[in-house]
Amino acid sequence: MPLFDRILDFKESLARQKEQRRERRYPPGRNFPLQATIDVAGEPRIARLLDLSPGGAGLQVAGPSYTVGADAKLHLMIDDLWMEFPCRIAHLKTLPVGCRLGLMAKFENLESEKAFLQLLQPIVLGSALRPVPPEEVPQDDPTMFKLAFTGTPGTSLLVWRQYDATGDLASFLWLMDDFAVRGDTTVGVMQLSTRQQLEHPGKGKRAPTGRLRGAIDGEIRQLFRWTMLNLPKEVPGDIRTFLQGFLD
Repeated sequence: MPLFDRILDFKESLARQKEQRRERRYPPGRNFPLQATIDVAGEPRIARLLDLSPGGAGLQVAGPSYTVGADAKLHLMIDDLWMEFPCRIAHLKTLPVGCRLGLMAKFENLESEKAFLQLLQPIVLGSALRPVPPEEVPQDDPTMFKLAFTGTPGTSLLVWRQYDATGDLASFLWLMDDFAVRGDTTVGVMQLSTRQQLEHPGKGKRAPTGRLRGAIDGEIRQLFRWTMLNLPKEVPGDIRTFLQGFLD
């Protein structure tokens, strides 16, 4: 069952995406509350999730080692969600205590694969953000200093400090495809809109409310929350803390 019904539909061929990024592995952020267990032959064990990729996962597990080629079930849990994915143990390395192994997913259907890729996407979106050189960021407000971070196509993060590069953090804007999430210290909560509403305020039929219509509002909030928990060290620590203060 997909995690998101309104966003992250992956209209591009899933097989093509997996082929393009099959060698890329994405370690989850330290604060990302994604937990994993592995079940082989009816024996579940708690695992440390090392990374996810479009086609599988890397785990570290305590206890006796496994056998390459064995069938397994990967259980992933986050918040109140629980998902199971059938896998095959593709490779492993025996450690003094336990083992490190790679799982190759054997998706039963398109819906299962889509759910897995949707769970991977916040890790991809967050971990890809990198700072834009300050000299390339236009400064259009003399009372603010703007910082920019870019990542996957269609995604960017802007952060404003008061007055200069050492000033207090004041606000942010996260853009992802057609959607925008904003927050500032005055309001204290995140506000959602479409990119069109942001770029052309006042042209819509409805006044901005800080929320999106229908179920998509909750999905964007969830995606933003999970993405902000996967920011890399290239995003300064005080900015990560500032952004995570808006998670609801």
